[in-house]
Formats: sequence, C-alpha cells, structure tokens
Amino acid sequence: MLADPGRTQYDLRFRVLGFPVRVHPWFWIITLLFNGDQLLRIGAEYLLVWVAIVFVSILVHELGHALAFRRFGAESDIVLYAFGGLAIPTHTISGRGRRILVSLAGPGAGFVLCGLVYGSNLALEWGQSADGKMPNGIFTWFVYRQLLWVNLGWGLFNLLPVFPLDGGQVNRELCGMRWGVRGKRISLKVSFGIALTVVAYSLFCVLEREGGGAGVLKDMPWWIPRGTVYTAILFGLLAFSSYELLQQPDWTDDHWDDRPPWAR
Repeated sequence: MLADPGRTQYDLRFRVLGFPVRVHPWFWIITLLFNGDQLLRIGAEYLLVWVAIVFVSILVHELGHALAFRRFGAESDIVLYAFGGLAIPTHTISGRGRRILVSLAGPGAGFVLCGLVYGSNLALEWGQSADGKMPNGIFTWFVYRQLLWVNLGWGLFNLLPVFPLDGGQVNRELCGMRWGVRGKRISLKVSFGIALTVVAYSLFCVLEREGGGAGVLKDMPWWIPRGTVYTAILFGLLAFSSYELLQQPDWTDDHWDDRPPWAR
C-alpha cells in the first residue's frame, strides 16, 4: 500500500524543480472515488476542481520531502498513486535529526501552501469574507475551503504517530533515541493504538453525519479533521500493518530495514 506501485503505460510523467514526477493511474481513480459521488450531485466542475486540488496539494507535500532530501545530498523521484505519494531518494539519509526533518518537510510544505491561501484571502477576500460570506460565489468558496482542508486537515492526520506515515517516522526516530533498540517496538505499539483510535473516531464521525451521533462534532473548529469511511479503512490497514510487525517473534534490530518506506 505504501510502496512504489511500479510503472505502467498509462502513467503521467513530467518534471518539477528538476525532480521526475510520475502519476500512477490509481491516483486519479481513488481521488475521483473519494467524495466523487457527492460532488457530482453538485456539479461536474466541483469534482474536477477537487481532483486538481488534491493533485497540487499532494505534489507540494512530496516536493517538501524531495527538497529536504536534496538539502542533505540525495536526489528524489516523486510518485503519486492510490493512497497519496512517495518521494523516493537515490540513497538513504544518515542521522536521526536529518531523517526527522525530511519527514516533517512534507506536511510542512502543505502548511506553507495553506498559509499562503489563507493569507491571500485575508488580503483580498477572494474566497470568504471576514463575516463568513461568499463574495465571489459558492464555487470560489468551495475552492478556498478545500485548499485549506486538504493541506491543513490531511497534514494533521499525516503527523499522527502511525507508522509509516510521516508522524510515525518521526515517532520511530524519537523512540529510538529514548529507548534504543526497544524503541522501534514501542513506536509500533503506539502506532497500533493510535491507528485504532482514529478508526473509532472516523466511524463516530460517519454516524454523526448520518444523524446517529451525539452532536459534539458540530461545535468543534472547522480545521480539526473529521473522520470518514476512507480514513477508517486507511487507518484500519495501518493498524493491521503495525500489528503484523509486532507479531514477528524474531523481530530485532538486525531484522529491521532501517530505510524509510519510500526507499525500500
């Protein structure tokens, strides 16, 4: 799920800032399926702009990783595919601090884009006015809110200490610094527990939307990510992955592939 999906004849290929970029067909399919039916009911233009926002946002995220790799002497290939994207370096980066910075650079780039969108709206009020109105119509408001949501909300989810997301990579390094070899198993236990918590939270959010919840989510700030069926499935798979690694009886430091998932 989080490995290079391999090349196909339908891949879209181009370069950005000198980095080769390859977009796998499943990237478009999964993005269309995610909220696609709801957006089509509103209008095809909303679905198309949604795909464009996800494409740009994930590309910016992976460019953040790639630029950090370049800063530490490694070039990268970028792959966008079904469950997001990968920045695949030419070689691994030594040093826990450097690896932590590489992991944080992806969501950090998304937060910068979110800040630019938010700041431009403060200056020009192109998407939403200070009193919450839509000065240029609902479509422009939709573009503005989705740019904020994808780059902020998804970035926050990605920073959760769930392996092998960026937050999970950071947690693994921090646990290794604190507990040595035992830290890797501890980080997986944290990953398993947090992933199950996100699954439960996501299912609660789904029930809330259907009118079966307690209504507590209505009073939460908009920027706090709401779970969906998609996040429940994704974090369920991540929880199972962490559980499988924990069940390996001979799983020691010698058996751990220390490279990040995009390098394996």
